[in-house]
Amino acid sequence: MNMIDRIRRNRMISRQNRAIERAMQAAPTQAMRDEIAVIAQRRWTN
Repeated sequence: MNMIDRIRRNRMISRQNRAIERAMQAAPTQAMRDEIAVIAQRRWTN
């Protein structure tokens, strides 16, 4: 993986992390936060 690819990948990961964080803050119920956490965890394990 060259440097450009690494920078792109890191940028994409941080963008996704910010989106997950925003979704967690906006979720009105604990059940929705739990669901977001499950989806986020599944994304990292694949």
